[in-house]
Amino acid sequence: MSETIATKFRAGKFLIKGSIRYDDDQIVIGFGFNRTLLAEIKAFDGSRWNPETKKWSIRNTPRNVFQLRYLTGDDPYKWYDRPLVDFTSNRPLYDHQRDLAVHALTYHYVILAAEPGTGKTLAAIETMEASGFRDWWWVAPKSALRSVQLEFQKWGSKVYPKIITYDSLKKEISNWKEDRKAPHGVVFDESQRIKSPTAQRSQSATELANGIREDWGQDGFVIEMSGTPAPKSPADWWNLCEVACPGFIREGNPNKFRQRLAVIEMKESIQGGVYPQHVTWKDNPLKCDVCGRLDGDIIHDSMASVMGVESDGHAFVKSVNEIETLYQRMKGLVIVKLKKDCLSLPDKIYEVIECKPSASTLRAASLISAKCTTVIQAMTLLRELSDGFQYAEEESGLVKCPLCHGAKEIEAPLIEASIEITEENIDELQDRYPGSVIEVGEYFSPPESLTAYGEDLKHELVVCPKCDGDGEISRLSRTVTMVPCPKEDAAKELFDRFDDVGRTVWYGGFTGSIDRIESIATSQGWESIRVDGRGWQSSWEISGTKMERELEMLRIFQNPDDIHPRIAFIGQASSAGTGLTLTASPVIVYFSNDFNAESRQQSEDRVHRMGMDVNRGATIIDLVHLPTDLMVLTNLKKKKDLQAM
Repeated sequence: MSETIATKFRAGKFLIKGSIRYDDDQIVIGFGFNRTLLAEIKAFDGSRWNPETKKWSIRNTPRNVFQLRYLTGDDPYKWYDRPLVDFTSNRPLYDHQRDLAVHALTYHYVILAAEPGTGKTLAAIETMEASGFRDWWWVAPKSALRSVQLEFQKWGSKVYPKIITYDSLKKEISNWKEDRKAPHGVVFDESQRIKSPTAQRSQSATELANGIREDWGQDGFVIEMSGTPAPKSPADWWNLCEVACPGFIREGNPNKFRQRLAVIEMKESIQGGVYPQHVTWKDNPLKCDVCGRLDGDIIHDSMASVMGVESDGHAFVKSVNEIETLYQRMKGLVIVKLKKDCLSLPDKIYEVIECKPSASTLRAASLISAKCTTVIQAMTLLRELSDGFQYAEEESGLVKCPLCHGAKEIEAPLIEASIEITEENIDELQDRYPGSVIEVGEYFSPPESLTAYGEDLKHELVVCPKCDGDGEISRLSRTVTMVPCPKEDAAKELFDRFDDVGRTVWYGGFTGSIDRIESIATSQGWESIRVDGRGWQSSWEISGTKMERELEMLRIFQNPDDIHPRIAFIGQASSAGTGLTLTASPVIVYFSNDFNAESRQQSEDRVHRMGMDVNRGATIIDLVHLPTDLMVLTNLKKKKDLQAM
């Protein structure tokens, strides 16, 4: 057991005498009673009162160590108050790129929140070269890897990191050997992918970052880069900060962080009990801190409850704009760079082309709405119809049952019947099924699975429930039925409009949408590059490995020539909207959208970035047909406005 150290803890304006002992997996804390300090200790991860020792224990984690250092006067935040280091770049840099590199070289564990198209990759290359270390990792989404590799080739980087996807990172961490050293540095590109603390890729990123801290201390580097750090919710910032610097955000978990940023109302559940419901973000001091409604709402009228207008009327309580002040809280850890402040790029031009639905389409939409049992199902089918197609599943023969593999029977645990509980067997049953209510004179039915209690189960053969003993099931094939759609005529006009440019970018919300755009492009005499969940494809022959073919497609798109005068880049925003540079096109056309704000915000900036033709500008066009298109677009705009704040 380690030595107990006498210390003093901050408690508001006072210092309270106490003690700390660091064990392998926990930290033991002792102090005299003080309400302020007690509240601080309770906020720690895994805090627990131990009555036998009359001391508190918390988990020995980087987050708790960081916050404990603050309480004991060794301010860990001072690391981010140090003066910036001197830096001489190997290449010409814009001022904002230099700022990004200097920030990373000074503080090492940082988040570079620079909008897409501001040149974060070059800033990171300069950082890696200036760090003096060669063992770097670069983790990025699969869709961004090709552009990253092109950037390293383009700039002739002196440091070439290990480049892997987030999925590959999970495998690397799961196979990690105890004696293996972590790399000196890692760049998490498009780090919004690790915003969820429960996701496996986020947990793998946390383990790698903690390994760098443990092996290299302040000499290590953890650099997160994203142009859309919190595309859906400001609460997404919590885990991004936790990976870069555990404990920097005071709130010990995402729920506590969200509770500070939002108005939360406790609602009664149908099953009994209560659950927290998000009401609104605290983004306006005119919103009430209690209910989230604006000042002047009738609920704040002192006579409301008396007059029976509102039973829960209350006085208005002014809130703090927590969303606006969030960036101040992250000062030092996060550096923000916006394109409008960094580059002399023209503003994006937004254009909505409304396509009037026909009477037959409106009738079909009404029938779909009437027959659907859920809102999600109706929305999906209406979005398909708005793009001019409908998916359907048809039986096309039989296939071997995947559960019984054609045997018609499967092995299932042999479950014991109800057991009468007697004085003779109660002790045995309580040992076998701990936690179950077992009383003499009653009957007890063992759980369906006894494996949790280490039992060797007996099995019996039963009829396969998937194929009902036939050994085969129907093969279902998805078919696409195309229907007339005014978006097609609008798309043809847009291909004609940008014929002299020879490069356009198109996004669709479904594979069926991508198929339709590709068909229209072909009919208008355009070649195509298609990127969706099935990978990269081009309408012309390209030889080489998979990586070589993809790099060649990007190169040809970005360098118009007489051989390929007109190319449409067609993809799903989730697969082809991140990390790519497509500045040869002055336009992006959204044939349709989904609700993914991250993909929308990222994909818009594929053409609006350094290297674009400032004279042609960047036009973002949305094709709107049925009301669902406008509903999705409005939803995306709200999320964009929230992140902008």
